Amino acid sequence: MHKVQTGDPETHSKDLVADNIEQLRKLFPSIFTEGKVDFGALRELLGDAIEEGDEKFGLTWFGKRNARRIALKPSTATLLPRLEDSVGWDTTQNIMIEGDNLEVLKLLQKSYANKVKLIYIDPPYNTGKDFIYPDSFQESIQNYLELTGQTGRDGGRLSSNSETSGRYHSAWLDMMYPRLFLARQLMSEDGAIFISIDSTEVANLRLICDEIFGSDCFIIDLIWRKRDGAPNDRTVGSVHDHILVYGKALASNSTRTLAEERFNLMPRTAKADGEYKVFREPNGPDPRGAFRKIDTTANAKGGRDVASLHYGITNPYTGDVVYPREGTCWRHSQEEMERLQADGRLYWGVNGTGTTPMRKLYRSEAKDGMTTPSILPDMPFNQHAARELEVLFGRKSIFDTPKPVDLLRLLVRIGSNPGDIVMDFFAGSGSTGSAVLRSNSEGMGDRRFILVQLPEPTGLRDFPTIADITRARLRSSVEAAAGAQSEADTGFRSFSLGEGNVVRWDTSRQDFEQQAFEHIDNIREARTEQDVLFELLLSQGLDLASVVDSRMFGGVHVFATGGGLLFACLPPTGSINKDNSEEIAQGVIDWRDELLPEADVTVFFKDVAFADDVAKANLVAILEQHDAPFIVKSL
Repeated sequence: MHKVQTGDPETHSKDLVADNIEQLRKLFPSIFTEGKVDFGALRELLGDAIEEGDEKFGLTWFGKRNARRIALKPSTATLLPRLEDSVGWDTTQNIMIEGDNLEVLKLLQKSYANKVKLIYIDPPYNTGKDFIYPDSFQESIQNYLELTGQTGRDGGRLSSNSETSGRYHSAWLDMMYPRLFLARQLMSEDGAIFISIDSTEVANLRLICDEIFGSDCFIIDLIWRKRDGAPNDRTVGSVHDHILVYGKALASNSTRTLAEERFNLMPRTAKADGEYKVFREPNGPDPRGAFRKIDTTANAKGGRDVASLHYGITNPYTGDVVYPREGTCWRHSQEEMERLQADGRLYWGVNGTGTTPMRKLYRSEAKDGMTTPSILPDMPFNQHAARELEVLFGRKSIFDTPKPVDLLRLLVRIGSNPGDIVMDFFAGSGSTGSAVLRSNSEGMGDRRFILVQLPEPTGLRDFPTIADITRARLRSSVEAAAGAQSEADTGFRSFSLGEGNVVRWDTSRQDFEQQAFEHIDNIREARTEQDVLFELLLSQGLDLASVVDSRMFGGVHVFATGGGLLFACLPPTGSINKDNSEEIAQGVIDWRDELLPEADVTVFFKDVAFADDVAKANLVAILEQHDAPFIVKSL
């Protein structure tokens, strides 16, 4: 049995630096010497692809190096299950997490790397009023713990990033860079991220996204009109926001664009369908039904004339041979025009006397959806989103730029498919979760969401933090979705960020005897078996929505999750003894044989749960010497 020690994989989030080194080792094993990278050898292998000069294209700012370092530093925090704040805990696949999103993104790496199809975020716009994270607290969960009263406050607090604070843009970039870096690790290879922003930081955001995702992975800058008119107190006023869209990887098919490969068509609108009509013709209505008329000529001016597109075509009703109008040429070759004529796909007017035929495009042959234009059409405004919140909570919205659920439903529709994970780590009022729940209840599939929201204070008695508002909005959406009588997932599991459940040995402390006494039971005070179990679940890279079962063997609870990949026995001190150790071990073996997991099985025990070394040795021997041995560890 291996006792988990400080530095073991179970004690921190995924080590991205170690992962990067391992990837390098697989690609270029020859560049490693005595465990270190020989950059000279790497330069030789990469040849002219290496940029040697000091001057390079890109964005730099004070603090950029530190922002990269912060992104790569593993977290020792954990996520604590909050059943009392959840809806449908046992059946739902949706996740809502309260906490600092930087730490949460790190903690999710083992379980969700390369699995999230769509990320939508609406981060602070850096207008001088919104909250951002001071650099001095970005390296740990201290700011979150102080904000939620889990530790004493030492002057560290979220504050607004006013223009007078100095390094105005740098502070915002320091906050965004590590979060976007970690978000990319979570995205699936065919995934995309949508980022709402206004003109204040759109240029800087574009540059750091080009660096993190790659400029070739830029898909589009969508424009959402957020107001119906410019503000009256200005001479020039913005009425739109940007939504920058990036993919994680290049298109796999060189003949298709990233957008074609990543996006679905947007729903057809009544306005678009209204363009198709049943037109009168000399021989009666076309039996193929409604169509819209498309010009068969093209502008031939400015050097765009094509000689082969000047030919005559016979009007079947009058017998006249017609040619393209002056200054134009036909849009199609003569062969194609004759094919359209023979198939009845040219419209010659009500009486058949037209001199320029129009091509028919039938509604019955149109695509089920529409191409998404870069300027999003017919979307609700900010004021509609604010009104949604006012109706829901009975008070004026505290959000400056809330996003309408219908806008997010569109993004969910075009950017993901049934069964996909949709993520928002600046969850705010929970609009993204509401969009997923509503879409699922309307038969658009079984997408799931992961939301993350910092508990920023609101000053409201009923909803002290924004995270409280997020959960309340989700509960309302759950009720509405349940009322739709669909079979969609209408619930969410709630978690909160906290310090790790196991108190690790602190080498900086000098009071060794006191610390040894405190470590007799090294589980943090007031933490439950469920708390420890979910920390283990995260450490093993299992889904936070995994089903957890419990059985009683030898008078103690044993948990199984991940389809039998993880077992945990975490009873009080001294609960496992020579009288029940064999029963517990055999119970775990039999249960594993029922579940038939497809990979190695790990079993965790609390070290202090063993009454003595004899009980421990007996139990471990049975598990490790079984025909299909277990990996046995203790906390």
